[in-house]
Amino acid sequence: MRRTGYTRASTLGPIAGVVAANGGSIERVFRRAELPIRLLESPDTLLPLRDHFRLLAIASRELRDEAFAARLGRQTSIAGLGVYGKWVIQAPTLLEAIHRAGTSLPHMMQSATRLTVRRDGDDVHWSYELADPATDGRPQNEMLALWYMIVMIRHFVGAGWLPNRIMVGGLPANARRRIDEQMGVDTVICDRPGAIVFDQRLLMAVNPHLNANRGLSADELDRIFDIPDPDDVPGNVGALIDLELLDGRPDLSRIVRRAGLSQRTLQRRLAESGLSFSDLLKNKLQRRAMSLLCQSWSITEIALMLGYRDPAHFSRAFESWSGVAPSRWRDLAKPGG
Repeated sequence: MRRTGYTRASTLGPIAGVVAANGGSIERVFRRAELPIRLLESPDTLLPLRDHFRLLAIASRELRDEAFAARLGRQTSIAGLGVYGKWVIQAPTLLEAIHRAGTSLPHMMQSATRLTVRRDGDDVHWSYELADPATDGRPQNEMLALWYMIVMIRHFVGAGWLPNRIMVGGLPANARRRIDEQMGVDTVICDRPGAIVFDQRLLMAVNPHLNANRGLSADELDRIFDIPDPDDVPGNVGALIDLELLDGRPDLSRIVRRAGLSQRTLQRRLAESGLSFSDLLKNKLQRRAMSLLCQSWSITEIALMLGYRDPAHFSRAFESWSGVAPSRWRDLAKPGG
């Protein structure tokens, strides 16, 4: 498969509001990126990094703003990092938080990336490094990631804190002034990984909210360790099916195009694992249907969301999976059912 990392849709932050506030159309941005706009309602859904990059690039072009991701980053909060962010900011010191951020990032939030710390005299360079080869939108993604890193540090040292300087790669030099305005500090346009630079004495900052932290629940932990390894073909195909399910019934041709494989090669790679595309699709449809049945959607709405022609077709399929009708399964799933 095309080797790509994944990130959670929550990292897009308040993208819809920022695009609209600056005169753009978020519907047009998602349509041009060939992504389901319902990603905005599904923060835990995994999104290939190359698609994340491209979406940010299209939004930047929509607004004719090379500093778009920096503008977006100013509006981000730790909530955009979900359980990963919660885990990081529960650390007792900033030094431990940065350690947690680096070690748990590829497992909980975003793969094919790493956070690296190095010291240079009295300064700390905390960098965001990408292994994913995609280039379109890469600088936009980098600026957004740096803002999330700033938000993490602010939890420990204060809401108005900014680094001494910021380093960003892959942008034209004439974009610096606009980026400086959005970042709020001097920006260095360079050919190295993006980084924030700050005084090393901040590393010993103690978490002022430590007594308010209550750890992570078993349910939170269960939701997060699902980012597929690059060589896990069923895992990668499953993640792409989950993404496509937000836009109705997944189409195999769209899956193979996003995976960067021919249909025959993808089916052969799955067969080597003892699976087929229809096996994975049926499993994902079942899990998605059960998740929706635990919410307030009607059977008709769920059938349409999953790409069935009518509720009767969905009900027959669900009963073949579970042995009971969806309405009966919903009743049984209720507490005391």
